[in-house]
Order: sequence, then structure tokens, then C-alpha cells
Amino acid sequence: MDSLSKDLCQGELELIFPSRTLDPIEPLSCDRWLALSALQKSIRRGDGLTAQRALRTRYRHDPGSTWRRLLIIACEDVGIGALGAVILTATYSANAKALRDMGGDEAAILATSQMLAEAPKDRSADLLFAAALHDPALEIMRTRCRFAPLARRLEFVADPSLSLPKRALAAWHSSGVESRGGPRIGPGDLGALMRTYAELGVPQRLLEAVAVAIKKTREPFTLVLPLLWLTAAGSETALVDAPLAPSGLINGVPLYALDRHTRLGRQAIGRFARENAEISRFLAEQGCGSGDDGALRMAVFYADGALTRPTLQWRHSAELTAAGVAADFHSVNVVAGVGDALIRLVAEHIADLNTIRSQVLSRALPPDL
Repeated sequence: MDSLSKDLCQGELELIFPSRTLDPIEPLSCDRWLALSALQKSIRRGDGLTAQRALRTRYRHDPGSTWRRLLIIACEDVGIGALGAVILTATYSANAKALRDMGGDEAAILATSQMLAEAPKDRSADLLFAAALHDPALEIMRTRCRFAPLARRLEFVADPSLSLPKRALAAWHSSGVESRGGPRIGPGDLGALMRTYAELGVPQRLLEAVAVAIKKTREPFTLVLPLLWLTAAGSETALVDAPLAPSGLINGVPLYALDRHTRLGRQAIGRFARENAEISRFLAEQGCGSGDDGALRMAVFYADGALTRPTLQWRHSAELTAAGVAADFHSVNVVAGVGDALIRLVAEHIADLNTIRSQVLSRALPPDL
């Protein structure tokens, strides 16, 4: 077991322009949305080859958004597990035009996806922001942040006696960066927030990477990476690299790509809710079997789509995971205990879901493959 050092962001990071043959990496024969889903989940699982195949598909459809997506993945799924990889991804993305001009853009994208796949993963930023966004226990803090002057919000950010979700809320409200589909937070001062982080000792390289991430993604969860660094630095850690159950493939497309964010995934999950007797019974008994299958889609995400390898564990990992999962289930009107039970039930029946996914995907892919 090692200590997560305050030197997380130190070490020389060079902007390398990879030069290698791209032809051997065949793109996946699927649409851009399945490719995007496969890209993120394969990086989470440490599967660099599938990530690169999915990335080539995505790049051919929409090269302009590819760096933005890799930057989101770096902040959401790698995070403090390997901040050097996050910083390097931000550096590449900020120089995407230079890469294109030199003819190395796609090669750099593929190299970056491999780096992220191999890096230790930590999803704390996404989980922490989910808690800040949805945890009903934080409603008083939300009101305080909504009406407090900026200087007071920044004091909350700097206050180590407050919980991480409360400090994350204060950071978000201080930034003025709106969450798509979330509540409006009003004006803030991103520069003032970054100066507060700097005064607390956050390394300049990390702050620069977060500034790039905010500019290019407009995703407010990236704002909490400095808070996580401040909390995690010096803590004891362990790196867990247990093998994950392999996913089935249909013409190279992994079945886990069919998730709640894809049309085919929603179709498969809907069938799973109807055709698996235990799942159907559980949903009916808990009163969450109607509507848009939001509870089951969330459970499938945590049982299958959010799996990571290798995974960093540190002193707040379990706490943040529990808070983030509970908050996400609260957003679909399901209490935490029911959500946890549903995740376990989905994991027990993942083979049934994959059978349905295989059928759905086989019918959707071009017949000549």
C-alpha cells in the first residue's frame, strides 16, 4: 500500500507527436454513438485496442469533437488515479490544431486513448459531483451557496471542516459554470476559484489542465479535481487490478456499449425489464418498473458500464462511491438501498442482458459484416 503524494502533478510532461502506422487498427463497423459508448467504457476497463478501434470510428464521423471526449474521459474516469495522464490529455487537446497541421492528430488521439486505458482509474470527480447535484441532504447547503456572496462561497471551498460534497457545491457555485440539464446557479468567478485553489496549494499544472477542461468541455464536474487532490494527497492507497469478466463482441463491438445513452442500449434494457422474471418482479415490488426504466438503466450502468481497471482505492473511495450512487438513484426517484439491491440483481443476471444485447446488436449491424 502506497501513499498518494503531494507530488502527484510533478515530473516533466512533454508534448509528444506520435508517428506510427495507423492502418492495422481497424475501426468498428457501427454508428458514432455506439462507438462513443464503446470508447469510454473500454478505456474504463483498460481495453486499449477496443478503445482505439472505437476512436477511429468516432474520429471518422466527427474529428472535431474527439479531443473534447478524451478530455471528459480523462477527468471523469482517470482523475486523481493518474493526474499526469489528465494533464497530458489537456496539453494535447489544447494543441490539437498544431497536431493536425503536423499530420499527427489522429496518431496522437490513438496514443492518448491507449495511455488513458492503461492508467489507474478513479471516478471520484463524477461521483462527487453527482452527490453535489442530487443528494437531498445537501439542500440547505445548496440554498446557502445560491444566496451567499462570492467571497463567502470561496470560504466554503477552502474550509477543510466541511464535507467534500459541500465544498464541491461551493466550488461549482463559485465558478458560474452551468450544468447542462441541471439547476441554474447564477454568476460566479472562475478566475477567483482558481486563485483560491492555488492559495490552498494546488499545483499550477493541475489548475491549467482544469482550465482547459472547463473551456473545452463546459462540464462542471471537472472543477472538483483540485478538491480531490487536496483531500487525497498523502493518503494511503491501493491499486486494484482484478480481471473483469470479458464482454461478448459482435463484429468487434462490445456488448457493454449498449447502455442507457444509446438507442440500442435502451431497447435492450427495456426487453431485459420485461423478459427477465426476477428483474421484472423486483421492479414491480419496488414500484420502479414503469415509466422510462430509469432505475434499471442506472443499475445497468453501475453493474456493467462503470466498471474500471486498474482502479485506485484511497481513504474516501468507498464513501464517495456510496454517496454518488445514492445521489444518482435519487435523481430517478429510487432510494439508495433499493438501488444497491438492483445493482446486485443486474450483476447476477448480466448474462441474460448480454443475450438480449447480442440479439439487438446483431439485427442492427450491417448484414454483410
